Amino acid sequence: MNLDREAAGDSYSSSPEADEIRTQAAVASISKLYKAPLPSTRTGPLYNAFSYPTKISPEAIAVYIAAHTEPGATVLDAFGGSGTTGLAALLCDRPTPEMKSMAESLGVKPKWGARHAHLFEIGTLGSFVSDTLCHPPEPDAFSRAVDEFCAMAEEKLGWLYEAKDADGRSGALRHAIWSDVLVCPHCEAETALWDASVKIKPLSMSDAFRCKGCRKQVAIDACARATETVVDAFGRKQLTKKRVLARIHGKCGSTKWQRPPTDADRELLARVAKVKPPRSAPNADIEWGELRRAGYHVGIDKLHHFYTKRNFIAMATLMELAATFPANVRDALRLLVLSYNASHSTLMTRVVLKKGQSDFVLTSAQSGVLYVSGLPVEKNIVEGVRRKSKAFLDSFRLLHGSRSRVTVHNASSEAMPLNARTIDYVFTDPPFGGYIPYAELNQVNELWLGRSTDRAREVIVSPSQNKGVAEYGQMMGAVFKEMARTLKPEGLATVVFHSAHSEVWRALAQAYASAGFTVEATSVLDKIQASFKQVVSTMSVKGDPLLLLSKRQPERSKAKASSKIAVDVIRAARNGSRNDPQRLYSQFVGKCLELGRDVEMDAKAFYALARSEGVSERPSASA
Repeated sequence: MNLDREAAGDSYSSSPEADEIRTQAAVASISKLYKAPLPSTRTGPLYNAFSYPTKISPEAIAVYIAAHTEPGATVLDAFGGSGTTGLAALLCDRPTPEMKSMAESLGVKPKWGARHAHLFEIGTLGSFVSDTLCHPPEPDAFSRAVDEFCAMAEEKLGWLYEAKDADGRSGALRHAIWSDVLVCPHCEAETALWDASVKIKPLSMSDAFRCKGCRKQVAIDACARATETVVDAFGRKQLTKKRVLARIHGKCGSTKWQRPPTDADRELLARVAKVKPPRSAPNADIEWGELRRAGYHVGIDKLHHFYTKRNFIAMATLMELAATFPANVRDALRLLVLSYNASHSTLMTRVVLKKGQSDFVLTSAQSGVLYVSGLPVEKNIVEGVRRKSKAFLDSFRLLHGSRSRVTVHNASSEAMPLNARTIDYVFTDPPFGGYIPYAELNQVNELWLGRSTDRAREVIVSPSQNKGVAEYGQMMGAVFKEMARTLKPEGLATVVFHSAHSEVWRALAQAYASAGFTVEATSVLDKIQASFKQVVSTMSVKGDPLLLLSKRQPERSKAKASSKIAVDVIRAARNGSRNDPQRLYSQFVGKCLELGRDVEMDAKAFYALARSEGVSERPSASA
């Protein structure tokens, strides 16, 4: 590990008065940045290359890094996630036109140029993603490797996805829709969920059906799901949900088609059932925590239970093939395969019905959960990986050649191997209490890497790990003390955080305050699309509050009570165009922390207050 810049920190000299002046000057120079929300889009190759919950666009972070620091500065992310702060550091040396436009719209004049970033990430997956993306291979070499890799994969795996159209012409499977099987509560007759609910022309789904056994009208929600005992990929008996093929989508050349399953489709699956997985295929246990649901996780005890036999064989074969390539492209190919894995290769892939569509919309696994729907989808992984390679190639072309340096530490940030007062700026996005159980979620990818995250050091609220808010706050406090130790006296830290629970906000505030940090300004990270969990949560919060911290001693102030701050925020925005309570709660939290007040009101209570003040819970048309 190269710590040459950090070593110079031992000779750093200053005085409290000089530090205070420099801090005030630094805050004043970037104050414009915190007067408007920071736009964080969910598009572009860098965002799309690898899906990761609560991810922030690297372009947005790059604007902040370049606005807060000079070229040559050292940046720290104590919770590295999938490496977006590292990618942002690389982009600082190669700013895109979109980044320059974003900076102009925010009213700042960044100083573009190379930076050095240190990323700390306890997660096995996050550190692997970070290290691979932040050290991109030469793009043309990667492109040639992908072509060779896909040709090898097609030769070995093409037969798995053979399919014929309704006229008997040979082609390839694009995806197959499987269906749970319902059990009638009256006569116990079995009916496929697809047959009970889906109508093709016009496309619709009903919530009730007439049972063919007893002829009674039956609500789908009143039916149990059938189970059966099967032999799994490793020859072990497994009690699992009973599923049947429901629909086949394929293509012949450039012509796409769909049809009901045929005997030929079932015969192919029978052939697949007799094939043993590659020797390298992981026969690994799933370590369940908060995400297990008795209803749709029946029989899912092993990694391979998340897959159809066909796709488990394909995944194992692809990972084996990637391992045979030279070191300069090997990890990039492994990451390419994993980027398609948990999102698109498992039974968590699904279809959704959208208004006005003539066919189901094929979509990925839901972010932040391990949900398996009643109509899971089996995709052609070989074709999917080939398509996904474009985002990686485009990313590498953006990043390769940057003079910035990124060091990824697969370690806890509670004890960082960095010298004191050597970090110029911190940008970090800590875990939001119990919002996302990353280690549990990421094991579907990590088990293919052969090593799972050490959950003992995971900073999280987790009943299964015996970690409550108190334990979470203690761990966060240790991290913030390390951030304070390594940050230069006049250095600043930007912290992005999200929670609907006041007790979690109090834990965060105690963590940074005990480390000697003061809130200088607040803003909101304005995500263009909400994540799944933010959309469905009854207490979701729009926009992640964004805090600017310094090590300046706080001034004593007679701040308003938290409830009065809430009323002021609501009334000030009542007639505005962005006045939905979810967004206002983020503003309320930021204002409390900026004024040094505890966040004494959770989202549910705030929404009730907003209703009493005449603000609807439905987002406004322009929100």
